[in-house]
Amino acid sequence: MASEGISHSVFSFSAPGANVFQGSETLTIALARLMNEQSAAYVRSNPDKLSFFAVVPLPYTSAAITEANYALDTLGAAGIFLTSNFEGTYLGNAAFTPFFSAMNDRKEKQIFFIHPSTPYLKIDNKLVEANPTPYLTGKIEFYFETARTLEDLTFTQTIHNFTNIDYIIPHVGGAFPSTIDRMLKSDPSPTLYNSSLTIYQTRFWFDSAGPTYYHQISGLLAYGIPSTQLLFGTDFPYVPSFTQAGSLEAIEDSTAITAEDRILLFTTNSKNLFGSKIST
Repeated sequence: MASEGISHSVFSFSAPGANVFQGSETLTIALARLMNEQSAAYVRSNPDKLSFFAVVPLPYTSAAITEANYALDTLGAAGIFLTSNFEGTYLGNAAFTPFFSAMNDRKEKQIFFIHPSTPYLKIDNKLVEANPTPYLTGKIEFYFETARTLEDLTFTQTIHNFTNIDYIIPHVGGAFPSTIDRMLKSDPSPTLYNSSLTIYQTRFWFDSAGPTYYHQISGLLAYGIPSTQLLFGTDFPYVPSFTQAGSLEAIEDSTAITAEDRILLFTTNSKNLFGSKIST
């Protein structure tokens, strides 16, 4: 945080979240609670500098609702961390609708941070990693995972039906911006394109984690995403520290945004999104 000039961080665990013991509901629930208690302890020790996103034990929907409410109400989580899929099930699946509904029904606006995860195929009741390349999943496949789950949330109209939820999308949307026109212009519903774009422009927030401001950001901004929806983010400590400075410099030097946009990205937008959920 010091090297990047970060005064306050809303942190999360990365993928796989609490889904280390795939297929075990008991262990997944227990690990989610342990991770959230540990995160809350970090925040209590540094309340002026830290806030956290809570993990939930999906695909076990009832337990996930219980854990989310506990983390938000008792531990003071600033939002909920979701992976792009939970043991091979993507976020728009009807099995997860009760979770979205329960969070949507909470009084205050909810913030979901959706991070890509390892893709899986279910074969003979076993999960098999579905990365078809010899390269690390986090290199490229994570970008496609973001596109898959946002496609799912859009076509199932989960993002349309539950309007009390905002979404943080890392890596300025990964591969998703490249797919939007192909995905939505191919849909027979003439209203889905405009209604979806409105959501992407108002209730989606895109963080800068990774080397995303060299060129990639331009693809996102082409969809009319306003600078009020841009956030600063990093992949630290999950990626090599030597990449961090270059990513920050790319934001500072980018011709795709203005000096005023940078103030929004670094400071104003996060305050507008989180409000009283964080101490700044």
